[in-house]
Amino acid sequence: MPDTCSVYRCHRLGGQFDEHGEKIRCFSIPAVIDRGDESDKLITTERRDMWISAIKRVSSDDKLKKWEPSKHSKVCSVHFHKGKPAYYRAKNDPDWIPSLKMGHDSAKLSSASSKGAVDRYERVAQRKKRKVVTAAAAALLDLGKDLEPDVEPTEPPTKTQETQTDIEWETKINQLHEDNMNLRKTIEEKDRIIQSYQLTEDSLKADQDKLCFYTGLPSWLTFMAIFNLVSSHLPSSGKCKLSTFQQLLLFLMKVRLNLANKDLGYRFNIHPSTVSRIYNTVLDVMYARMKGLIHWPSRTSLRQSMPESFKEFYRKCCIIIDCTEIFIEQPSDLLARAQTWSQYKHHNTIKILIGITPQGTVSFLSKCWGGRVSDKEITETSGLLQHLQPGDLIIADRGFTINNYCRLALSEIAIPSFTRGKTQFTHKEVDWARQLSTVRIHVERVIGTFKQKYTILQGTLPLSMVGNVDELGTGEAQIDKLVTVCCALFNLCPAIVPMD
Repeated sequence: MPDTCSVYRCHRLGGQFDEHGEKIRCFSIPAVIDRGDESDKLITTERRDMWISAIKRVSSDDKLKKWEPSKHSKVCSVHFHKGKPAYYRAKNDPDWIPSLKMGHDSAKLSSASSKGAVDRYERVAQRKKRKVVTAAAAALLDLGKDLEPDVEPTEPPTKTQETQTDIEWETKINQLHEDNMNLRKTIEEKDRIIQSYQLTEDSLKADQDKLCFYTGLPSWLTFMAIFNLVSSHLPSSGKCKLSTFQQLLLFLMKVRLNLANKDLGYRFNIHPSTVSRIYNTVLDVMYARMKGLIHWPSRTSLRQSMPESFKEFYRKCCIIIDCTEIFIEQPSDLLARAQTWSQYKHHNTIKILIGITPQGTVSFLSKCWGGRVSDKEITETSGLLQHLQPGDLIIADRGFTINNYCRLALSEIAIPSFTRGKTQFTHKEVDWARQLSTVRIHVERVIGTFKQKYTILQGTLPLSMVGNVDELGTGEAQIDKLVTVCCALFNLCPAIVPMD
C-alpha cells in the first residue's frame, strides 16, 4: 500500500507525480538519535519537535492534546525546496524542516521568499567553501616555499632545446606504442594457448585431432549430428549444472578414455556424484535414440555393396559372428560369481555375441550373458537365427557348432575344419581354412578396434555399471546399453574393411 502524506490537507501518495512531473517520495518523521552523543540527541530532538510543529496536526482523541506521529507518518517531497529533507546537522538548510504548502496560513511562504531562503543558504555554503579552498592554497604555497631549493634563475630554453625535447618525447611515445602492441600480441597468443587447452565448442571444432582423441568420432559434423539427435532429450542448463553440449562431451570422454568420475569432476567443475548422474542420463538417452543404428541390412543392399574379397567365395555371406568378453568385478553372490566366471579369461566376465556385415559394420548385438555361457548357447538364444533367409551364409569360428539350426533355416555356416580324428589337414582343407581366415578376421578386427576406441570396455567394469538402470522404462541392463551405444558410435566411423 502506498504511503500517504501526513500534512494537513495534503492527500498525495508516494509514487504519484506532482504538477512538475516529478515523482513524489515520502519521508518518515525524523527520530531522536541517542547514541551517547549529547549534541546529536539535542539537535534531533529539536528537529523532530519542529517537524511536528510545522505539520500542526491535532490529536484525533483530544484536540487540545499535542499530535504524536506514528512510525507510519510520512511527509511527501512536495513540502521541501529541493524535494527531500536536509542532513540533520545542516541546521541552516531551508529543508531542515518541511516549509512548503503546509496547509495552514502561518506556514505558507511565497515563492519569492522560498527562493530567497534557498539562495541565502547556497551563498553561505559557497563562502565557506571558498574559505576552505583559499586556506588550503595558502598552505600549499607556504609548503612550496619551504621546500623550494635555493637555485639561481636559469635562462629560458632555446628553440633548439625545445625541438630536441619534442623529439625525445616523440621517441618515448613511439616506444610505448610499440611496447603496447607487443603486449597485445603476447596476450592474444596466451589466450589462444589457453583456448586450445579448454574443452569448448570452438576448440574442438578447430582441432580435428583433439576431437578424435576425446570423443573417438571422425569429424565435427559427426559430433554435431549426434548432438542434434540427443540434445532435445537431455536436461537443460536450468536443471543441470552443465549445458547439453558439455553433458554429451562428458559422456563421450568417459566411454572413450575411461576417465574416473573425480577426474571428469575436476575438468567440468562438478561433483563426482553429478558426473555419475549425468553419465547415466546421457547413456539412457543415447541408447534410446541410437540403438536403431545397429540393424540387419537387406540381402539386396548387402549384395550391391559386397567387398571384392568376398565376391569370389563368400558372395552369399550375410554376417560374420564372434563373441567377446568384458571384465567385471567379482560379484558377492555365489551364483552370480559362478555364472560370470570365464574359464578362457580366468576372470569374471560378461560375454556378448557380435555380428558384422561383410562391409564391416555391426549389424547384430546380443544381450550380455555371464562369461560361463558357451558360444553355441548364446547364439541359439540370441535371436540371430530368426534373421536368416534361405541361402544365407554365416561365417564363424570353431566354437559355433550350430549347423543343425542353420539347416532348419535353409542356411549355411562356414567354420574352420576340426582336427578331431585326423593327423593333419588335407591340402584342400588347408586352402579352405586360409581363405576363410582372410574374411573371418574382419570380425576380430572390428571387436578389437571398437574396444580400443572406447577404452571403457577394456578395463574392469564395476558392478554398478552392470546392473539395471531403468529410468526410461526400457528394462535393459546398463551394460547392454553401454555396449549398444559403443557399437552404434563405431558404425558412424569409417569402415575398416576395404571395398576393393
